[in-house]
Order: sequence, then structure tokens, then C-alpha cells
Amino acid sequence: MAAPPIAQNGAPRIAGHTTYRSVIPTEQMPEDLRWNAATLWAGAKCHLVHYPFSGWKVFNLAIPCHNDPSEAFAARPVSHEEVMEGFRDVHPRAKAIIHHGKNWKAWVTCDRDPIERWSDGRVVLLGDAAHPMLQYFAQGACMALEDAVCLAEKVSERPFNVERALAQYQAARLLRTTRVQLQSRELGNHVYHPAGAHALLRNQIMRDMSLEQFCENLSWLYDVTAIAARRSTTAV
Repeated sequence: MAAPPIAQNGAPRIAGHTTYRSVIPTEQMPEDLRWNAATLWAGAKCHLVHYPFSGWKVFNLAIPCHNDPSEAFAARPVSHEEVMEGFRDVHPRAKAIIHHGKNWKAWVTCDRDPIERWSDGRVVLLGDAAHPMLQYFAQGACMALEDAVCLAEKVSERPFNVERALAQYQAARLLRTTRVQLQSRELGNHVYHPAGAHALLRNQIMRDMSLEQFCENLSWLYDVTAIAARRSTTAV
């Protein structure tokens, strides 16, 4: 049986969401929301994320809307009216933050289905070339960095058998990156954007979860000790 292709050609998968981005001066943020943390407001078919950067001079705004765009584009300037179209029914406090945004630009979010094969002889993919994912776990760049560390380790262990080293790298990274790809989709569609009874259920689950339980649920993604242990025990 022929090996599967190293990557799929063709257009990326459009996720159905458009992300609008802007920055606002820190003094325009409500004082009680000037937190040194990413803050997320979840709503029906939309959500809002804000956090400080540039030495607390500005707050970054990222507001995805599930509006089913038909074509992919990136960094397209858009009007304030177009931005507000998907956020007219959000909470007044969140809407007030959005109103401070200027010079909005829009990105249609895209990814691809996971693939099983990233290497072909002495050629290998990593990062978005191997496993493009949506931004909802904020892990695209992180996965690329993990790929690079793992690839360097495998090649250093087998410097005279590069093809075997690349196969080991692929095996070590495949399931983790596939999980991040697929669960990023779930976050966007079924955790951040539901309405009605679905949203009420999400809210109750979040209320019932302790901080320790919340951290434990995400340990597979952020626990660096466990990640390193899994990487070191993978064999081909």
C-alpha cells in the first residue's frame, strides 16, 4: 500500500469565524478590567478577548464572530459598523470596550484536518506546515517551538540516521498536535460560542469546577514535565 501524502494540497478549511483585531489605550479600558491576564467574554456565536501588552500602554482586542464567511482573507481593513454587526447583542460592558477600537482589521480563521505523515526521506515539516490549527488554544506558535525542540533532540540522538530520527520526531509529536488541532475547533464552536441551553450547561460546568480541577483538565497541554516525559519515551 502506498504511503499517504506528506501534506494535502488545496485551499485551507474555512472555520466559519472571522476575527476582528484592534488595540486601545490602557486608559480607555474600564479600570476594574485592567488585569494582567487574558480575559474572555463568551457569547452566542461570538466572544471577546483582551489583555495588556507593550508595557501596559495598550490593550489588545481580539473578537471572533461565527459569521460563516465564504472566502479566506487576512488583515483586511474593515469599518467599525461591520465589526459591530456580529456584536450588537453582547453585554453592554463588552460592547463598550469594542466601541473604543479603531483601525480594525479582520482575519478569516482557517485550519486543516490532521494528517499522519509529515516526513519524506530527509525532508520534514513542522509547525503550521504540518498541523495548522485555529487560535482558540493560542498554541500555534507554541506547537512549532515544541516541534523544533523535539526535532533537534531526535536528530542529535541519531545524527547518522536522519530518516529514522525524522520518523521518531513525527511519532513523538503526532498525537499531541492532532489533539490540539481538533480540540481548538471544539473550543471555538462548542465552548466559546454556544447559545441557549448549551450555553447554560457550559456556564454551570464552569461554575462547578474548582481552580485545581480546571488546571488538571488542562495539564495535558501545559504540564511541561509530563510533556517532556511523553516525548522521551516515544519510540519507532
